[in-house]
Amino acid sequence: MKLYYTTTSPFARIVRLAILELDIADRVETTVSDPWTETSGLAAVNPLEKVPALELDDGRVLVESLLIAEYLDRGLGGNRLVPQDDAGWVSERRVAALGHGVIEAGVARLIERLRRPEPYRWAGWDARQKVKMVRTLDLLEQEADTVLGDTPSLGRLAVAAALGYMDFRFADDAWRDGRPKLAAWFAVFGARPSMQATMPG
Repeated sequence: MKLYYTTTSPFARIVRLAILELDIADRVETTVSDPWTETSGLAAVNPLEKVPALELDDGRVLVESLLIAEYLDRGLGGNRLVPQDDAGWVSERRVAALGHGVIEAGVARLIERLRRPEPYRWAGWDARQKVKMVRTLDLLEQEADTVLGDTPSLGRLAVAAALGYMDFRFADDAWRDGRPKLAAWFAVFGARPSMQATMPG
């Protein structure tokens, strides 16, 4: 199977983290493919022209980061990232969706800033997305004692990718202010070899 990604995509980072934490890098071919460059050929693989995209051995393509990571966990990783019991699955996917949602709002802000022509940029859009990010990070701060920990899981990988994206693209937001538990957790989790190996840039 083959993973298409970019080194700056926080969505792709979730999958790249999963691959490293599951120790299956030797079983997944990877290739950098810029979705903003028409000559990349990504559209021929993924009609949505988004990364990450995982091309399976039978030719099918998976196109959403949490789906890809969970597929790899179930198929190759021995269910180490996502519990299989109903309550555990819901809890884990909920945290993953929160991290994923922070990334979605951040990417929406970034596209507004960098891709939309300046005369058409909407400050209210940026502000709305920022509020979503702030509220979600506040919720994660409140729940840090119960949902975050040292053991890698799908939810924690998604939250770590989101916080790393905040540092990379929105450092001025100072997300650590008023969130000591989240900041302390990320200081430890962010030092993991997988996190260091997938730094955006």
